[in-house]
Amino acid sequence: MRQGNGTKKKSAYILALLLMASPFIMGSGTSEMWGGETEVSASSTMSKILKRLPSIWSMRVKAKKKAKSLPDYKYDVAVPDSETIFSWIKGICQWPHRRPGTTEGHAAERWVRDRFREIGLENVTMDPVPITVWEAEEWSLQAGGETIPAFYILNTGFTGAESVTAPLVYVGEGTAEDFAKVNVKDKIVVADLPFPYLPSGFLLKYLGAAYTVSDPGGSIGIGAGQYLNFVRSNFLGGTTVGTAPPNDVYWNSVKEGAAGICLILKDQPAGTNSHYGPYDGIMKPMPGLWIGKYEGEKLREMAIAGTEATLKLTGSKKPGKMHNVWGVLPGRSEEVILITSHHDAPFKGAVEDGAGVAQVLAQAWAWSKVPKEQRPKTIVFVVDGGHFYDSKGGHFFARNHPEIMERTRILITLEHLAAKEVEEDGRQYRETGNMALTVMFASHNEQVLAAVMKSLDKKPAPATAAIPADFFGPAPTSDASGYVLEAGVPVISWIGCPYYLLDEHDTLDKVEVSKLKPVAETTTELVKTYMAME
Repeated sequence: MRQGNGTKKKSAYILALLLMASPFIMGSGTSEMWGGETEVSASSTMSKILKRLPSIWSMRVKAKKKAKSLPDYKYDVAVPDSETIFSWIKGICQWPHRRPGTTEGHAAERWVRDRFREIGLENVTMDPVPITVWEAEEWSLQAGGETIPAFYILNTGFTGAESVTAPLVYVGEGTAEDFAKVNVKDKIVVADLPFPYLPSGFLLKYLGAAYTVSDPGGSIGIGAGQYLNFVRSNFLGGTTVGTAPPNDVYWNSVKEGAAGICLILKDQPAGTNSHYGPYDGIMKPMPGLWIGKYEGEKLREMAIAGTEATLKLTGSKKPGKMHNVWGVLPGRSEEVILITSHHDAPFKGAVEDGAGVAQVLAQAWAWSKVPKEQRPKTIVFVVDGGHFYDSKGGHFFARNHPEIMERTRILITLEHLAAKEVEEDGRQYRETGNMALTVMFASHNEQVLAAVMKSLDKKPAPATAAIPADFFGPAPTSDASGYVLEAGVPVISWIGCPYYLLDEHDTLDKVEVSKLKPVAETTTELVKTYMAME
């Protein structure tokens, strides 16, 4: 679309703002790209976003026009009430965690299978997905005569019962230049791990970097933003010693012969150390521990002084499996609406992803009450495994069920919805009274975006923005990635990102129960629109 003088001036003004803001936006160093993690600078990231803006603005206009002509589904569809949906969240949260391949994880898989059968889905199946099951048993850090609170870094090496005793050494954020200044061989590395910061309000409310925004409560201010604590700037994951970027602190430590590593979560609100990641499924040789930012202040001083420490991490590593659980609700045609989430969780997982599983069940419950003759399309429901194993479950399903993927008109993935927003209050999280920001990663497709706009117009959702599915990489940064990368299906991936997703504070109290039914109603509008499409 040709730009007029006004649009050119606006773009030039935005570019100037971005250049001034780039040192503060998303941090520096790296950003996580789904389907391949790559090193990028803040300025290059913002430059890419700027280049995308005209196409986003243009598609917004086309989709709004298209939304007016979309057909209406003529039948009523009643969703379960909020308490029923919350009962499913409580049901899948009865275990302390649902880690891939564990006894608890398998119990949760069977729980999902049983709910699918109760609802009346056909062909309910548990597809086994082979993995290496890594389980920690004991972990600790002793330094300067003190016990330093810590949590294990997933899939790192075990010390054995004898532990590792060595001097601490501080390497800043662990770039190659940092390592050139110190000798870390046979020592325990201490380093800072930052998270990039996303200025969501600036992007959404000033730049217009969304196809549409639903914010009836006005909670997204222009200054709104948050740290992306699932993107470890200098330890992204998804790499090995031979493929890691130059600033990867873990693999730099391995290359330099360190005996172990302690990473300080310097930007994690509330100072928690129970961070679960990177969850790439790659087994790593050197033991590692996460340290909260408050304890990290003292540990950093100890490392600069060369204090001796003892690091312990014991556990087991063995072949195992997890399962994708899925079932079918046949319609009048074989065209498929694919609705998914994931069942695994590092801790209680009320929001990640008890809330997503419950919303999939809500759709299964709602549409099972609709007579088959009123369902023009077939719905396939998948609650996959291994989001916390490189999203392997989604990849596996798409590769092993091409006959379903070929018939899929839309993939709708539901994750972390009806989550309360929190902010840091000393060593605790404090609820803000708002809902956590959610995004709908949507294909850059007129029909997909028109369906999103129509649904949000009929059933507005709080603090929700529809953005390009490939905004941060080749696929959504969600559990939808495997399906999209393997099969190229059109997607609407609705996902929230509150601060507690990857730590032990993801508990039942973080769910805003009253919003569960409204979320289901918005999702139902999406499904109804696709049911009505020719």
